[in-house]
Amino acid sequence: MNKKHFIILLLFLLSWSSINLCAQNEGLPQSYSIILGGGITIPHVEGNQNDFFNRNGNRVGYNLMTEGRYYFIPQFALGLQYDYQRIACLPDKMHLHYICPTATYRYLWSNGRQGAFLSLGIGYMNYQERTYKRSTENGHLYQKGYCGISLGMGYEFFITRKLSGMLRTDILTADWFVNPDGRLFNIDGYDDGVNHNRFKNNITFINIGVAVQFGR
Repeated sequence: MNKKHFIILLLFLLSWSSINLCAQNEGLPQSYSIILGGGITIPHVEGNQNDFFNRNGNRVGYNLMTEGRYYFIPQFALGLQYDYQRIACLPDKMHLHYICPTATYRYLWSNGRQGAFLSLGIGYMNYQERTYKRSTENGHLYQKGYCGISLGMGYEFFITRKLSGMLRTDILTADWFVNPDGRLFNIDGYDDGVNHNRFKNNITFINIGVAVQFGR
């Protein structure tokens, strides 16, 4: 083998190695990722006499979300998720902010180019609503913080290097205020016939949407 043939063979091997390495790196993120998404939110709420849902029903709204993940192994990640939701039947409107740490498990296939995930989070939910008496500008504002629980699931797919897509469903749930002052107990032993358990799981939002994921 002369020098010219050796150089050609070496260049071929280097090119093949580079292409093979790139092919191995083409897949879903396995180190870290940033997720941005949105979709619709479907509420299931046991409303009170004067709140938004009692007056307007379980109307569909929209959801925006972002999440950061750090993968300890390709199948497991810890992260932080933030959701914003808004539902309106003007002039009445409600919105909430939810932030929580998450633990995510993934199952990968197609050489890491596709995957399904399941995540669990426990965090802080801030709920706000404003309702108005009809034909007046007098509004009633209600705002309260809750301990919320979230369950997420979805499908991830490779698009290009460092970019992937996601179809996802998230369920957010928390204890609802059971009377206008939002108390969790009866006052002075008074029995109003209402179950005031600390967590009754009677405010729930189901978010269905799409997202893009950046990472490596």
